[in-house]
Amino acid sequence: MNKGLTIQTALVLLLTLIALVLLSLTVAYRLWLWFAPPVEAPAPPALPLEFAVQSTVGLFGIPPDSAPVISLLPASTGLAFRLLGIVAAQGDGADYAVIQVAPGTIVAIREGEDIAPGVRLTTVHNDHLILERSGVQETLSWPQP
Repeated sequence: MNKGLTIQTALVLLLTLIALVLLSLTVAYRLWLWFAPPVEAPAPPALPLEFAVQSTVGLFGIPPDSAPVISLLPASTGLAFRLLGIVAAQGDGADYAVIQVAPGTIVAIREGEDIAPGVRLTTVHNDHLILERSGVQETLSWPQP
C-alpha cells in the first residue's frame, strides 16, 4: 500500500510540474506579446506603370487592338522627401520640381537629374512626381493637409 501511494504521489507531482511549466510558458508568451516592439508592415510591392488586360479581351468581344489599358502609379516613396512645388514647362521646356530633401534643405531639380545619391527624378506630372530609386519607380505626391 505504501508503494502505490508513492507512485500516486510521484504522478501527481509530475503532472503538477508539467502544468506549472505550461502556465509559465503561457505567461511568458503573453508578456512578450505585450512588451515586444510592434512589427513593421512590409513595403508595398512596386507595380508597373501601365499594363494591358490581354487575358480577358476575347471573353467579352473586345478586339485585342482596342484592349483597355489600366494605368497604375508606382508605390508611394518611403523617403523623407516633401514635394513643395512643380514647374511644368510648355512645349519642349524643362520641367522642375521643388523638393524638401531634409529639414532646412530645399532643392529645385530638373526632370532626369539626381535628387540624392541613388534617387533620380524621372517624370514630373501636375500632381505627383515619379522617382527612381535602385531601379524601382516610386511616387512622390503632394503632402496631405
